Amino acid sequence: MIQSGFVNTDPGAYSVMFCKIVWFSLYPIRGLSSWLIVLACGDRYLSSSTSATKRAWSTVRVANRIIPLTVLTGFIIYIHVPIFFEISIIPATQQPICYAPGPPGTYRLVLSLFNLIYFGLSPSLSMFLLGMLTLRNIERSKRLLVAPLNNLSNQHNQNNKQINRHMLRMLFLQVLMYCVTGSAYSVGAIYTAIRTSQPSNVFQVAQYNMITVVLGLLSNNGPCLSFYLFTLSSGLFRKELKKLFTKFNPTANDPQQIQTRLHQTGYVGMTTRHQ
Repeated sequence: MIQSGFVNTDPGAYSVMFCKIVWFSLYPIRGLSSWLIVLACGDRYLSSSTSATKRAWSTVRVANRIIPLTVLTGFIIYIHVPIFFEISIIPATQQPICYAPGPPGTYRLVLSLFNLIYFGLSPSLSMFLLGMLTLRNIERSKRLLVAPLNNLSNQHNQNNKQINRHMLRMLFLQVLMYCVTGSAYSVGAIYTAIRTSQPSNVFQVAQYNMITVVLGLLSNNGPCLSFYLFTLSSGLFRKELKKLFTKFNPTANDPQQIQTRLHQTGYVGMTTRHQ
């Protein structure tokens, strides 16, 4: 935040080693924020399957192995960052800079396309596919449970359909949010990579930097927006959230107990004033 918000405070602009280490650390972490949610979607798919073999993969033991492997893979596929990242010189201002999209040239364009696929499109498509497969597993499980019972009311089926609609809406919004926030930065980086390959003046450089900063902020905030999207779009989510809050205070919705507590509080207050 300091090096992005203040002029001449970027250590990477003066130390090539710092430039390489910082972006080799940040790029994999940014990608892992979405791929770990893909793993959670995969676990939901496996745990909801009617196949005992698939459900056997949904265990803590498997998760303890898959998560470190995913983290390691995220750093391995970005091993090219410390190799190709260098301190760049802005032609219009002649100032050194450790630029997030990478040094000017072909590598910057390739890195932008790679990021578009790695943490823009691929995680979103994976979340959507696994989410739809999870909903299909849930429907199959309900058919197996409801089929032998002919005396169940239609209200139960209507409630299940309503829950599925809410889940599908939340899934669609989450995937759309990840697709937009994850892809916007990469698309902007591709645009600036193409534009900065041509001679630019100081004003144009400032425009490209502003685009990069704004889209980077949008990309970083993307994983934080799911809760707010779910709260605004789903009445079912708000209902369950309210249950969660009232779970730790069972007397909050009991008028009789509220009146009793108020009476006790007033009695204690009167006693205190009398003393």
